[in-house]
Amino acid sequence: MKSVLITPEGIQKNLKNIKPLDAICEYIWNGFDAFATQVEVELHRNKMGLINMITIRDNGCGINYDELKYKFQPFNDSKKANVSQKTNHTLPHGRKGIGRLTFFAFSQTARWDTVYRKDGDTYEYYISMNKDSLNQYDDNGEKLPCKVEKLTGTKVSFTQLESMEKEDIINKIKEEFFWFLELNKENDYKIIVNKECIDYSDFVEHTENMDVSKYGCKEMYDVRFVQWKQKLGNEYSRIYYLGSDNKERYKETTKLNKRADHFFHSVYIKSSYFDDFHFTNEEIEGQGDLFPNKCDDEYKILINGINTFLIKYRSRYLKEASDAYISKLIDDKLYPEFDTTNFIQAYQKKELDSLVGALYAAQPKIFTGLSNDNKKITLQLLRLIMDNGNKPELFKILQGVIELDEEERKELSGILEYSSLSNITKTIKLLCDRQKVIQALKEIVFNKEFNSYEVTHVQELVENHYWIFGEQYNLITSAEPDFELALKGMIKAETGMEEEIHIEHPDKNKEMDIYMLRQDRQGKVTENVVVELKRPKIKLGEKELSQVKKYMRVIKDTPRFNAGNVKWTFYLVGNEFDKSHYISGELESHKHLGEQHLVHCQDDGLTKIYVLKWSEIFDDYSKRHDFLMEHLKLEEKLWLETHESADEAVTDVKNNSATLSEAVIPKNQKIVC
Repeated sequence: MKSVLITPEGIQKNLKNIKPLDAICEYIWNGFDAFATQVEVELHRNKMGLINMITIRDNGCGINYDELKYKFQPFNDSKKANVSQKTNHTLPHGRKGIGRLTFFAFSQTARWDTVYRKDGDTYEYYISMNKDSLNQYDDNGEKLPCKVEKLTGTKVSFTQLESMEKEDIINKIKEEFFWFLELNKENDYKIIVNKECIDYSDFVEHTENMDVSKYGCKEMYDVRFVQWKQKLGNEYSRIYYLGSDNKERYKETTKLNKRADHFFHSVYIKSSYFDDFHFTNEEIEGQGDLFPNKCDDEYKILINGINTFLIKYRSRYLKEASDAYISKLIDDKLYPEFDTTNFIQAYQKKELDSLVGALYAAQPKIFTGLSNDNKKITLQLLRLIMDNGNKPELFKILQGVIELDEEERKELSGILEYSSLSNITKTIKLLCDRQKVIQALKEIVFNKEFNSYEVTHVQELVENHYWIFGEQYNLITSAEPDFELALKGMIKAETGMEEEIHIEHPDKNKEMDIYMLRQDRQGKVTENVVVELKRPKIKLGEKELSQVKKYMRVIKDTPRFNAGNVKWTFYLVGNEFDKSHYISGELESHKHLGEQHLVHCQDDGLTKIYVLKWSEIFDDYSKRHDFLMEHLKLEEKLWLETHESADEAVTDVKNNSATLSEAVIPKNQKIVC
């Protein structure tokens, strides 16, 4: 037995923060430090299914017996540290000489079986250690290494383990090594766990080959940019320089670290230009400018081009990320509340979204560096500032607090100084156009001389202006969809995927007039709305209501329509009731439920049918908007405009600024069978 130059207690005290999964990764790093290209991890199980032994095998150079005293006796010291003091490379990774002892964090014993090469021959021996005597190791006793006919490499075996799960081990290895495996993928580096290669493709957000010749580079470069979905463990976002042999020559951090923006990335540059490149700032004695170095114009052009790419890409990424960040603020109840069914407040929210998005893109730490209480206060102050018109003052304050380039200053200045005026103009225009839609619709349904039709007039106008039934909905289908088309649209709205749909029901080919749905921010459907519109001459009675109930039965009998706790709301809309008083009776019998216009309710209120007259819809619109219309002093002619025909009325307002998004399933699209 030989001794390490420290007590077992001293070793464990120095390594007290080492966690079991981190320790396992240290032994994998040791394999790559020993020039391995492949490391195999085997998780052995006992009869109970528990992991009772772990072996880590590499195809590296092994541990030379003559160097053993330098590798196992000193503590917190390593020859690898001396190799890497003045270089900036990924390997060697271990620089403190502690990795060999970290097994105590998860195992009682460790044994190294190693094969190394010396003078053209290969030799084998073992080293073993026990957790209770970390200051001692066994190196075969008095036996010398045996000459063998084997490939070089080391296998470390760990027994008497702490409880660990295979999934946790694999996830930790992926999180530790994904960027390193990408760096060395042309060298065919692999980590294999129980015969399966570690696959980190699910960590990749985006990858792109950069053309740096457009920046003026004269040399040939293979530049690969990777954006990662998560942090790179203990590694920064870096640029890695590789020679023509795919070996790493140098690495350095990019300028976009520590921005609190989750923009995790790596840039891998391969070129023969780096084969003899001198990366340090020190001159090679007596050799002057014989070797390319960082003072070269070529290098400066290359780095400036890469930085330009990264900054522009990050800007685009942050614009998208800001939407997700705002959604998270809303979910966390930190964002000011708006009633988005009210289009004025919807525009106010859009205005604040633009400001918060611009600030987040310019400097994310403005928000990410705050506590939740401070985020809430800041957002409320921003809302007040946007409302009271002191945007230039806010711009001056922000400009003094955060670093902005010229383009970011212009963008932020524009948002702060002009967005409110722009939105007010848009709001007034929207009010005008909505009023025109209401006036046109009144003519279509009330003017008997127009002889209006259900599909070409009433439905054509409503499917372009379905805000009449609610701001929060998305139109799923148009042109009288059958139920297979409607279900296809619902699935596409929720998942983004189109599926072949087949419904087994005798009434599956019945056609609804308008089908809309409401989704939450996670894209989940929370309410489906079906509107049945009747031409002005048709009076509403039992036949018309039965038609809507038939729609309801098809839907309730189709499981795909009823996934989760989803509401179904049906509207039957016409000019007046027939003389049978059937509809009036249904309204009276449901009056006790406290909802006006309700004629049917089931599934604990998740499924409801309402009957509405056009006059009631117009009255409700007036109650919600007349105050604004009057105080904005809009021209009276809006109320007096008339048309010569129903066709003219539809054409006049069909595509004005009040028009909402098109249907998810385009008009006349057929189901692919």
